[in-house]
This record gives sequence, C-alpha cells and structure tokens, in this order.
Amino acid sequence: MNIDDVKALMKETGWGTLATTDGETVGVRPMAGWAWMDDELWCASGKTSDKINQLMKVTHAEYCFCNQEGKHARIAGECSVSTDNDDKLKLFKAVPLLKNYIEDPADPEYVVIRMKPDCIRIMATTDLEYEEVALK
Repeated sequence: MNIDDVKALMKETGWGTLATTDGETVGVRPMAGWAWMDDELWCASGKTSDKINQLMKVTHAEYCFCNQEGKHARIAGECSVSTDNDDKLKLFKAVPLLKNYIEDPADPEYVVIRMKPDCIRIMATTDLEYEEVALK
C-alpha cells in the first residue's frame, strides 16, 4: 500500500472522522471539507469549534477514513490552525462542498486545520494487521 491507496480510500469514503483532545476530553467528529495540499492534509473548521479549542492545547490529532467493509486508513500528525486568507481561499477552491457552508472565504470564523502527517497506517486485509504507509 502507498499514499495513493490511502487517497483513493479517502475519496471513496468522502467523510472521515477527526479525533482531538485537550488532554482531558476527547472529541471525534465527521469531517468532509478536506483536501491534500502537497504533503499536508487540510480541513475546514469553524474558529470557535471544540476541535479548534482542543488543538490549541494539544496539537496532535488523528483522522480515520473507513469504508463499509472496514478497510480504513488512520492519518496522525501535528496540526496548526491557519487564519491566513490565502490558505482559506486555496482550500475553499479545492473543496466545492465548502460553498454550501461558507459564503466568503475571508470570513474570520472560517479557519483551516493543516495537518502534517507523521504516521499513516492502513488496514486493508482480513488479517487485522496495520501496514505503515510511507509518507513520501
């Protein structure tokens, strides 16, 4: 398996779940406004959401994308929250779905979570073993 296999699974599932924590409380939520930007996974969020508040305290997070058969990819890494209008516009243009939720990409409530993955694992077989996926 390679990163292209992971991206194909992500495209197939559409929605992934993002897990964050503040060190005490864990939150897991479905996310669809995502795109790969070079070697980073970017995702749209609201500035005042629980996930952003958690990422301000603990910057490491994990996404999971799973199909109906249970094949899944886990993507973990350090996250930063960007309020840069160029980043926001770039993601807005890359993800047509965002037009349903964001009228103006310069809206200060809209931010971009930028994850730099440090671990990608995929479980694609019935032997229940993870395979590490090379980051490049």
